[in-house]
Amino acid sequence: MNSNDLNLWEKEEDFDIRVFFMKYLRYWYWFFISLAITGIWAFLYLRYTTPIYQVNSILLIKDEKKGGMAGNDVLKDLELFSGNKIVENEMEVLKSRSLMEKVVNELNLTVSYFQEGAIRDYDEIAFGSSPIWVQHGKLTPVAYEEPLFVKILNKQKYELLNEYGQSKGVFQYSQNIKSEFGTFRVFLHDSLYRKDNDLIKVTFAPKEGLVQMYQGSLQVELLNQKSSVLKLTIEDAVPSKGKAFLSKLLEAYTFSALSDKNREASNTIQFIDERLKLITNELGDVEKDVEVYKSSQGITDLSVEANLFLEKVKDNDSKLNEVDIQLKVLDGVESYLRSSQTGVAPATLMVSDPVLTGLLSKLNELDIQKEKYARTTQAGNPLLETVNTQIANIKGAIRENIANQKQGLVVTRNSLKNLNNRFESSIRTIPKKEREFVNIKRQQGIKESLYLLLLQKREETAISYASTVTDSRVVDDPYTVSNPVKPKRSVIYAIALLVGLVIPAAVINGKDLIYNKIQSRKEIEAVNGITVFGEIAKKPKEVQDNILDLTSKSFISEQFRILRTNLQYIGTTHEKSKTILLTSSISGEGKSFVSINLAASIALLDKKVVILELDLRKPKVSKYLGIAEDKGISNYLIGQATEEELVKRSSISDNLYVIPCGPVPPNPAELLSNGRFEKLMSFLKTEYDYIILDTPPVGLVTDAVILSQYTDICFYLVRHEFTPKSYINLLADLKKSGKFKSLNVIFNGVDYSNSSYGYGYGYGYGYGYGYTYAYGEEKKKKKWWNVLG
Repeated sequence: MNSNDLNLWEKEEDFDIRVFFMKYLRYWYWFFISLAITGIWAFLYLRYTTPIYQVNSILLIKDEKKGGMAGNDVLKDLELFSGNKIVENEMEVLKSRSLMEKVVNELNLTVSYFQEGAIRDYDEIAFGSSPIWVQHGKLTPVAYEEPLFVKILNKQKYELLNEYGQSKGVFQYSQNIKSEFGTFRVFLHDSLYRKDNDLIKVTFAPKEGLVQMYQGSLQVELLNQKSSVLKLTIEDAVPSKGKAFLSKLLEAYTFSALSDKNREASNTIQFIDERLKLITNELGDVEKDVEVYKSSQGITDLSVEANLFLEKVKDNDSKLNEVDIQLKVLDGVESYLRSSQTGVAPATLMVSDPVLTGLLSKLNELDIQKEKYARTTQAGNPLLETVNTQIANIKGAIRENIANQKQGLVVTRNSLKNLNNRFESSIRTIPKKEREFVNIKRQQGIKESLYLLLLQKREETAISYASTVTDSRVVDDPYTVSNPVKPKRSVIYAIALLVGLVIPAAVINGKDLIYNKIQSRKEIEAVNGITVFGEIAKKPKEVQDNILDLTSKSFISEQFRILRTNLQYIGTTHEKSKTILLTSSISGEGKSFVSINLAASIALLDKKVVILELDLRKPKVSKYLGIAEDKGISNYLIGQATEEELVKRSSISDNLYVIPCGPVPPNPAELLSNGRFEKLMSFLKTEYDYIILDTPPVGLVTDAVILSQYTDICFYLVRHEFTPKSYINLLADLKKSGKFKSLNVIFNGVDYSNSSYGYGYGYGYGYGYGYTYAYGEEKKKKKWWNVLG
């Protein structure tokens, strides 16, 4: 039976979890040290790193598109200037630079105060809890680079120190100081005064950088895409400062919204007041004319016909006045469009057409967006260009709407004027005095109606101004999350654990990658078609002469017996004897050691075995067995000896014979190819049951390839942690080319105590410890770390 048709060893699974863990457990102390170091690092990092807390607040924005706040219907009717806010726009407004700068200025956030801490050198004092506060003017660059120390001597004086502890003088509170830091004054909070000689560290931050920092750190997000509820979040090392910042930001945002509404109402009232002042003067003049005419002409009452015409003319004039006002309002809108002014112009607030009102509101929103983008982006930015295009389109639509309205109003005005002309013709039919009085009374009626209209609008505007409410409401005041968000203890310790495990594991894997020796049978069997025929353990230290006691029950002796037993499963071409060739990649892989002990093990079965010492360059078999090398194979190959003169009995067994190398020849390959070796093999096959050829490494010379034609079995030795990995490719080539009959691998010198290399499976590891303990060969108890590692 050919060995290629029989798998002598069962293939292991691709992944053996036990082997995987044993590989690392061998270096358990590396992991222990690494975890201890990373654990200490995590503890110190958490102890000395300033924790960062999260401060949140919830704000509700009125946005009818998303089902905004419900309000009082009466107030809604009076809110002439409320409009609807777009929640996405308000999110950007809350992060605007103007609001941030206002908050930084009002809270004086450019100055920070620290006190000596129990863990860290200095901890920032809770906002509003510092016993001193600093008001500064113009600061120098030094103030932003170095801290300033204020030592509170008593309630009257303090001492300035630099970061090196050098005194800069003793000063009184509120005294104006000019120093290398710039100009500033220090004030004392009597209620927060703690003790004398209290040292406070003061740092300054540039307002520009602080504003940008808060713009970047403030997070504004929708709690739900269908709602208009915003969540404002900021992170700060001092929770009280974060709460104060959000509170002031919401206050500034609310004030800004109310200010916009009040400015619109104020502008409208101013516009109406100017018109009222003019109409009042005109009305006074007209009333005086009526009085003078009535007294001079002695008129006390008008006829019924005159009164009828007068009432009709007054109604018609009132309508004509309204049309004139609308035309003036539209003229004001056109003037607003021609100007570069942003915001709502006074004239636009009296527009009656809902379509035009909507277009003007949209234009106002786009103007605000344009102003925001102009401050934060460069010219030519796509967002800015898009807004400009939308503004141009809206203005075009407004102009078209105004033109259409004007055309309609002009038609209405002409119609009203024609009606007035007919009334005037009718008035001419009444007596002269009554006619003249009707004309004067008519002027009075026109002024009165206009006066009343303006008074009504003014009252409506005043009521709206008084009832103005914000379009937002704070749902949750700023509050602090109890646990710090940075650093998170669980995350830091998890990172420490991960790093503590990864570093030694990486070192172990790196060591395996760099190490260029074969360490496991898996590396051998990774080659297609190659199986490990047998394993031989590392030679015991007590064996000095390379000759084992194969009658003992030791582990390595049992391995040779297993190897001997499995030989019966490999077929041969000779009916009586089996010819076995042993070779390897390089010198020193144990060919002579395995040849001698395998032959001795076979000889115990009462089989005649002969070993041919064919490593003609570096012979070792004769030396190990103590056999003289007076005549050998080299003598036979040159015709100076016969077959009977070559064979010598060994001292190990009566059934074990050796044919020594003889004198080292200068041309071994040529001698082996001269034809006499074939004659020698024919003779030996008739006399012996097993013929073992100890040949030189196939990776160095060609002798083994030449001799392979005379053999039935080839054992290729690979030595654990000795054979270079590069020679696996040579083994694969030999298997593919078929130069050796029945090529099998023997893994020699395996160190089973090093279980990290993958020998904790199959018969190797299990037999190693199980067998030897069972037969009592191991007298010394194994240490637990030897078993693990």
